[in-house]
Amino acid sequence: MAKQKDGRYRAKITVGRDADGNPIVKYVSGRTKKELEAAKEELKKRYVGGVEVQRDVTFGEYAKEWYDVYKKPNISYSSQKTYDSTFRVHLLPELGERQMRAITANDLQSLMNEKQGLGLSTMNSVKTIIVNVFAKAYAQGIIDRDPSAGLTRPAAKKKDSRRALTDAETKAVLKVADKHPDGMILKVLYYTGMRLGEACGLQWQDIDFKARTISVRRDVDFKAGCIGDVKTKYSIRDIPMPPKLFEALFPLRGLGGAFVIPAPGGGHWRNTPLSRAWLELMAAVYAEDDSIESRETEAGRASILTPHYFRHNYATVLYYAGVDVLTAQRYLGHAKAQTTIDIYTHLNEEKAHKDADKLRSYFQ
Repeated sequence: MAKQKDGRYRAKITVGRDADGNPIVKYVSGRTKKELEAAKEELKKRYVGGVEVQRDVTFGEYAKEWYDVYKKPNISYSSQKTYDSTFRVHLLPELGERQMRAITANDLQSLMNEKQGLGLSTMNSVKTIIVNVFAKAYAQGIIDRDPSAGLTRPAAKKKDSRRALTDAETKAVLKVADKHPDGMILKVLYYTGMRLGEACGLQWQDIDFKARTISVRRDVDFKAGCIGDVKTKYSIRDIPMPPKLFEALFPLRGLGGAFVIPAPGGGHWRNTPLSRAWLELMAAVYAEDDSIESRETEAGRASILTPHYFRHNYATVLYYAGVDVLTAQRYLGHAKAQTTIDIYTHLNEEKAHKDADKLRSYFQ
């Protein structure tokens, strides 16, 4: 440290070494010794291994760099869409223009608290990105401390309990299934309770028209965009084929390796076109009966039904048909009997309430 003619203090700092092992030297100055020390500390923070670190950077700028370099190359297309949506909807509007060094732990926790009530997956996506972005920024010396340490996720919105289709929904679904070009999707889900990926992976060789059974042996992995294994070993199963489904499938039977529900072009469905097709189907269902429960979508007003509703509906049919729990577990492909038991228990409670109402009405 030396005092200059203008009264300022000046010092040199070795911030690292170059490729030849020579020291990399930088100079700082200050009006007082205290100011000089502060300048020295700031200079040290700006350099990591002799390389200058950009410390004056916004969250939006740094988050984009982090995503492009560390995340995007290693995740699937569907995951990329999730990250893009999370940034666009939940993070950039609040943090995008703010300096990374100016964002505090309270800022981040307040942001998370504002997301309370969203779905669990959305909440987890928001928190995961925040924690990973700030952890990397701290490791690179861009921020002096990690404000995301200790960040907590508020309670997520409880999932709506799935239910069976109403009578009105059932009538509308079966009408659309009969006349829509993609109606076979609805028929297979309705009459078998298969998972959507299993239904889309179904090939003609899996259907035994003589025994009237459908074998589940594979599914479509929509994230990877390819045919994959079923969810668990318990998903491998044979399902009875109801007469209505037999009548729909028999005239269309094709070569063994061909898909029963082919995508346009004949191959298996992929995530984006299938999602679009499902929205169109649900819009058609709503058009059949606008009294059913609906929501606004990019395809217009549409039924709220998802493939899982059909699966729960099938479980309900099994229950009222008197199928025992273990057989129902096998038809549904549940890994644990408890999953089926929980559904049956819920349905049993619903039936008890309905029976009680009938009894009360009888004595009126």
